Amino acid sequence: MTIRPAAPTDHDAIARVCLLTGAQGGDAAGRFGDDSALSDVYATPYLHGPGTFCLVWDVEGEARGYVLGAADTGAFQDWFVAEWWPHVGPRHVARTAADAWLLPSAADPGRMLIPQLADYPAHLHIDLLPDQQGRGAGRALIDAACALLAERGAPGVHLVAERANRGAQAFYPRVGFRAVGWDDATVTFARTLPGDPAVAK
Repeated sequence: MTIRPAAPTDHDAIARVCLLTGAQGGDAAGRFGDDSALSDVYATPYLHGPGTFCLVWDVEGEARGYVLGAADTGAFQDWFVAEWWPHVGPRHVARTAADAWLLPSAADPGRMLIPQLADYPAHLHIDLLPDQQGRGAGRALIDAACALLAERGAPGVHLVAERANRGAQAFYPRVGFRAVGWDDATVTFARTLPGDPAVAK
């Protein structure tokens, strides 16, 4: 087991991890009109966008998890709505209740612009297949991502987690993130870079 930068050949494995963890940490297969919709919003853009990165949790040559994100969320959001979504969005037609929120959300130019963006301009997403959870992979991926973003000069990083994902809600404070915003459905967590003294050792 190792952490390495994603390669183009990891595209399908990354999309699969996104799908199999996309329902509050569980399997989201069949929830959308096609199974690539979720990864086209939350995973595969990070293989192409400006200032993006993707590190995979490699088990015997296969990506079984990842952490991905962007150092400049504003720039990434601009690229996403101007270039990425016009390219891939037309493939996806609203057929299910999940499509009805995902597809309009993807096209929203303000989707990722949280109020605390000036302090935490970077963002990340992390997903691990269930058989890789509880082994220290999550902490290792977060630490690697934060080190990478610090090297790129980001002063802070944030992520958004669903309230219904109890595992995520418990995990992020353990790896140095604190809640900085919330609504009925989600909590926004943030961490100062290059290091947050609140990180549990």
